[in-house]
Amino acid sequence: MQSSSVAPGRSLRTIKADAVAASIAATALDLFDKKGFDGVTVDEIASASGISRRSFFRYFATKEDIVVAGHAAFGERILEIVRARPQGEDVWLSLRRGYDILVDNVDRDPEAAARTMRVINATASLRAHTIEKHIVWAVCLGPEIAHRLGDAPARRLEADALIHASLACLDVALAHFTPGQDASLGEKLDAAFDALRPVRSR
Repeated sequence: MQSSSVAPGRSLRTIKADAVAASIAATALDLFDKKGFDGVTVDEIASASGISRRSFFRYFATKEDIVVAGHAAFGERILEIVRARPQGEDVWLSLRRGYDILVDNVDRDPEAAARTMRVINATASLRAHTIEKHIVWAVCLGPEIAHRLGDAPARRLEADALIHASLACLDVALAHFTPGQDASLGEKLDAAFDALRPVRSR
């Protein structure tokens, strides 16, 4: 019988595996931040984590997965949030609210989020993955935003432009975000979105 402290639908084994994966990821990100992503090997990560190389691959298929795993799931959640927004709402606001899930994730551990962004921005292959991630997210969001604009076939170009502009705002906010400084990520993201409002109103 499972302990009452175990969340419904999640076994104790799964919870333990998630905790080990999180510990490995934290160790790896610290090494990436100090030595550079390309300067750290899987063997170094395994050794620093107190596990074997074989055990490492039970949790992560590649080094890249440590940094980028879960990005696809975020895209699905963003779409769910946007779909749940009022139908008559301005689509720019709906997109901004969709990114609240990312803001909340950063707010839970701002230092770890900032470290991850430093590693990504310093590594060409990870920056390329970010571009690919944005394309996947944009494809998912496209039909919903086009529908909200009123005529899906005729408004798809406008929808795609708004989605990619919103993703650029997200990247700018993350690039300007430093934990403990003058503004939270949510405030930075609001400022980036507000900067483009005059362009949309022309």
